[in-house]
Amino acid sequence: MLGLILSGCSTKQVEKADDIKILMEIRPEINYVTHLYTLAGLGFSDEEYAEKYGNTLPQAAIDTLQKYKEYLSFGQGEGGMLSGIFFFMTAGATFPDADALTALMDSIREEAIRQNSPQEVMSVAEAIAQVYVDNYDGYLKNVYPQAKADMKERQEQLNEIMQNNRLVEDWERMTGYTWRRGDYHWLLYRAGQKGPSYNNLNDSTNTVYYNQYLDYQLAMFSHEFGIFLMQDSIEPLYNEMKEYTQKLDVKRDLTYVPWSAFESLSCWYNCKIADKETEDYRNFGDADVQTFCQIYDRLSHDGISKPTELYRNGIMEYLNNVE
Repeated sequence: MLGLILSGCSTKQVEKADDIKILMEIRPEINYVTHLYTLAGLGFSDEEYAEKYGNTLPQAAIDTLQKYKEYLSFGQGEGGMLSGIFFFMTAGATFPDADALTALMDSIREEAIRQNSPQEVMSVAEAIAQVYVDNYDGYLKNVYPQAKADMKERQEQLNEIMQNNRLVEDWERMTGYTWRRGDYHWLLYRAGQKGPSYNNLNDSTNTVYYNQYLDYQLAMFSHEFGIFLMQDSIEPLYNEMKEYTQKLDVKRDLTYVPWSAFESLSCWYNCKIADKETEDYRNFGDADVQTFCQIYDRLSHDGISKPTELYRNGIMEYLNNVE
């Protein structure tokens, strides 16, 4: 989600939407991270998975991760101090075994030292990193083969559905933006049926729980592509509006509004593209989508069409109606 996207990612320039592929992939790294987050209860839960694989993670490891939950959990565009490292960065990396994961953790440690990170945070990160390294080879041997097999049928189904999709062209037509980030990747994961399913690992890679119902999953594929497509233009405004809402002298906490407005804008465009209420519109209650979409309808009727103008004006109108 917005605010949790890693920076510094390379992009592949392409000239035509026809060159872009929507790829459904199964990789161990994202599955390992969600495995840990699920079994330790770090904002993810999955009773069936926990019953099946709960004994594959030592209680001491679970205790360590739960002890530092505030550092690791995330949601609604906000994350714990170490969630960027241990969820997003690690899930988006490639490490075939525990030795490779150790090398990744060592590079993270070196960067933290260069940035003069507080010793308390360093100590917490060391403890978490040790859990990640110690349990990876066991996961690859005892969990991932079956988890991968569980996901294969859905991967094949989604690849077939997305083969002839017009997702890229439709969003480019509606927003006036052009997608120039190469292939768009979806990483399926098996653990964590209940949790923040759609998380951006870089500028063209997203995650998704493999077994959500299909209409919602397809709507969210479009929704999340819209988030990616609008990201470059909206993010500066998002940061500006976040600072603005933090300074407002009101009793309510309004810092959720910039996140809510962006998710709602993607829902609004998604409905326009589909010419109906899409499943993301119906399932984003925490973002107050219906209110924002009504605002965007009025703004569009008044001739405002650019995503950035809809976003900024939408937030200001929304805030004007907050008591």
